[in-house]
Amino acid sequence: MASVSIIEGFEKLRLLDAAIEQSYNSVVITDADLDGGPRIVYVNAGFERMTGYSREEALGKTPRILQGPATSRAVLDRLRGALVSGEYFEGETVNYRKDGSPYEVRWHISPVYASDNDRDITHFVSVQKDITEERRRDDELRLLSTALEVSVDPVLITDPDGTITYVNAAFEEQTGYSRNEAVGKNPRFLQSGQQEPGFYRGMWETLARGEAFRGEFVNRRRDGTLMNMEQSISPVTDAHGRVTHYVSISKDVTDRVRMEDEIRRLAHTDWLTGLANRLSLGNTLEAEMERSRRYGRPLSLIMFDIDHFKDFNDDYGHETGDDVLKRLADTVQGALREADALGRWGGEEFMVVVPETPGAGAEAMAEKLRKAVAVMETACPVSVTASFGVTEMRQGDTPKTFARRVDEAMYQAKEAGRNRVVLL
Repeated sequence: MASVSIIEGFEKLRLLDAAIEQSYNSVVITDADLDGGPRIVYVNAGFERMTGYSREEALGKTPRILQGPATSRAVLDRLRGALVSGEYFEGETVNYRKDGSPYEVRWHISPVYASDNDRDITHFVSVQKDITEERRRDDELRLLSTALEVSVDPVLITDPDGTITYVNAAFEEQTGYSRNEAVGKNPRFLQSGQQEPGFYRGMWETLARGEAFRGEFVNRRRDGTLMNMEQSISPVTDAHGRVTHYVSISKDVTDRVRMEDEIRRLAHTDWLTGLANRLSLGNTLEAEMERSRRYGRPLSLIMFDIDHFKDFNDDYGHETGDDVLKRLADTVQGALREADALGRWGGEEFMVVVPETPGAGAEAMAEKLRKAVAVMETACPVSVTASFGVTEMRQGDTPKTFARRVDEAMYQAKEAGRNRVVLL
C-alpha cells in the first residue's frame, strides 16, 4: 500500500509540474529570504515567453530584474509589506522585458509554508499575467466611451430585441428624455407617426440582411415637438455572426429641413401676399384643365387688377401700395370657395382658377368679389376698385390661350370704365 501511495504522490507531482510548466501565464517561485532577496528558484516556460529571460538567466536573480522606471513604487511597497506579513498579494504594475520593452502585469503572490503544522514560510509562488492587451482594450473602451459621451450627435444602442441599453448625453439633450427614462424601452416611444407607410418595414428588412440602414426619421421630443433626424443604424455581430446589438447614430437636421421647406414654399409663394405665385398657379391651372377634359366638367378663370394702381404708389408711396395689395389678397381669399385657387399673376394682377363652374357662375362670383373689394378698408385715404375679366375654358384651349383670353376680358372691363366685370 505504501508503494502505491508513493507512486500516486509522484504522479500528482508530475501532473502539477506539467500543469505549471505548460501554463500560459508566468509562474515564478522564489525563496523566502527578504534580506537582499527573495531570489528566483524556478520559472516556467511562460515566464521565458513573457520576459525574454531564459530560465538560466533568471535563476538566482531577484525579481527586481523585471523592474524599471514605470514600475510603481507604491505597489512594490505594498508587495513587500505583504511578503513580510506572509499575506496573499494581488497587484498590477509595469514590468520590463529583457529587451527593455515595458509590459503591464497582474501579480498573484502566495506564501508557501513548510507544512500544515509549521507556519514558517519557505517560498513565495507568483503567478503573473501579461495584461498589456487587456489594458489597451480597456483604454480603447474608455476612449470610445468618452467619445460617445462628448459627441454632439445622439447615439443609441439596443440589444437584438430592440431594447435600449445605452444613450449618450447628446441623446438626452436632443430628445429631452433622460438616460433612466430611455434605457429599457423600445425606441418606438420616439416615433411621431409621420413616417411614410412601410418605412419601418423597409428598415427592418435592411437590418435583417445584415446591412446598415440610413434614413431620415421624424421623431418626437419629450415636449411633443418634432425633430428631423438623419439616422444610421448598424447591426453589431459577434464572432459567430450573431447580432448582439444595434447602434444608431443620429444627426439633428430639423433646421435644415425647415429651411428646405421654406425654400420650396418661397419658390411657389408670392413674397408679399403669401398667395401662390405665377409658377404655382400655372401648375394648378394645367392640372385643373386636364381634370376638366378627363371628366367633362366646366372650368373658368377670373383675372382682376387694381384700378389706377400706379397712382396709389405715386401719391401715397410703395408701402401704402403694398398694403393695398395685401388687403386685396386677404379680402378676395376670404370670399372664395375652398376649391378655388387664387394667386398673384404679376404686379397688381391676380387670377382665380374656378373649378366646376361655367362662365356665368364665375361671372357672378367675380361680381361678388368686385363689391367686396370696393368696400374693403386699407391704409389708403381713397376707395379702391378693381376690374374683373372672366372666361370659361373652350375646346382646344391651352393654358396660354386660356390665360390670354381672361386677360383680354379684364382689359375690356378697364376700357369700359373700370370697376366692372366682363365675361368673354
